[in-house]
Formats: sequence, structure tokens, C-alpha cells
Amino acid sequence: MFSLLSTFFSYITMPIRLILFIFMMFFSIYFLENMKNESDIICTILLFAKIFMYILSLNVNISKEDLVKYMEYLYSDNKFICTFNHTTLIDGFVLFSIFPRSSYLILKVIIYSMIGYTDKMNDLLGNIFVEKGYTSKKIKERIDNRKSGDKILFIAPGSGNTSAIPGNITEFSSNGAFVHKYPILPIVLKYEDDSLHYNYDNGESMLHSCLKLFLVKNYNINIKVCDMVEYIEEETIEEYKGRVFDIMNKTYQEM
Repeated sequence: MFSLLSTFFSYITMPIRLILFIFMMFFSIYFLENMKNESDIICTILLFAKIFMYILSLNVNISKEDLVKYMEYLYSDNKFICTFNHTTLIDGFVLFSIFPRSSYLILKVIIYSMIGYTDKMNDLLGNIFVEKGYTSKKIKERIDNRKSGDKILFIAPGSGNTSAIPGNITEFSSNGAFVHKYPILPIVLKYEDDSLHYNYDNGESMLHSCLKLFLVKNYNINIKVCDMVEYIEEETIEEYKGRVFDIMNKTYQEM
């Protein structure tokens, strides 16, 4: 009986949560665009990301040891890339809510312009839009010029689909994170179940994938920061990518 009432309540409150989320999205973009101080921007991004997690009723769990590991790498001089397994439309918000000074390689899709996410906002957040013929150069420039405390670039080598093999992370389809042979800090996300995954390969629309985010309650997401992975001399890009995938996939299965 309680389960039925809880489900009914989730469906009833979904429009309210959706409207609140959209309002906060527009407000956060407007608020951030008028900020100048980098420390204020970083704190504000974390604050809004945590508000979004609260609205969506998502519990993001990470151990103190893993968070400390990330912070130590953040304030090191290491030139590296973070990779993560990407399966839902909310992954970026989840990572923003936990990892300060994170930035992302993202596709420029129409939904961004619909919510007022401009090139100016993209630059403010330190994100990189995928642009044919320019992306690799931008990644290299970002990593080569990185200093202690500078933003860490997060790249999802997977397509964003659900894995073809149940219980595995999505297969890596992109070489962008590996082509320059930088060290890789893998970060693994594991959702409570597959219900929030974006299944467009199976005919699911983006609208449906967005709306179902508002139907869960006290939903758990676990995050694990793996050890740094170094490129091995004479290793091919495919071998390097495969080795990182195996580490992340094994970690995912053990979480």
C-alpha cells in the first residue's frame, strides 16, 4: 500500500518538480552569466548542481577516500584526462555536484540553445564543444597548458547508449580521450538500476528520457574514482583504450 502511495505521489508531483527544475536551470544560467570571480562561479556551480540533485531526489554517494584522491590530482601539476561512463541525460549534473573544477567535452545539440546555454556560458564553465577538425587540438591545448588547480577535463568515450552486454558499461566508441596518450583518471558511475538510462537505440525519445528522471525517489548513484592509468610505450591507441575500458568495467561490476 505504501509503495503504491509513494508511486502515486511521485507521478502527482512530477509536473511541479519539472517546472521547478526548468526554472532553476534558466535562473542558474542567468545568475552565472553575470558572475566574474572564478571562486564564486565554482561554488555557485556546485550549489546549483546539488539543488538539481535534490529536486530530482537523487542520492549521490562517493567515499571520502575517492573524493580526496580526486582533490589531490586536481591540485597536482599532472596533465591528465578524466574518463567516465555515460548512460543518462543527467550524468553531467551528477558529476558537477561532486567534483569541483570539472569541465566536459560535450556535443552541441539544440536543447542547449533552448535553455539559454550559449557559447559564452560554455566558455564560462570551461567546457569544450565537439567541433569536427578542432576538437583534438582543443583537448591537447587544454591539457598541455593545465596547471595545479586548473579545471580537469572529463570525457565520455562511450556513446551514451545502454551497453549491449548487460552488467557492463557502454562500449568505448571514441578515441578522443586517448589519442594524445595522456594519463587517464577513470571515474565510474553506477546507477541503482537501468531505469534512467537513455535508450534511444531502442526508440526512446529524448523527451521520454528527460521526463522519467522526475519519476524516481531517493534514487542512489554510486561513484568510484579509480587509480591513474598511464600509457605504456609502444601500446596502440586501441590497446590503451581497451585497457582503460577493462579497468572501468571491472570496477563497475564490483560496485
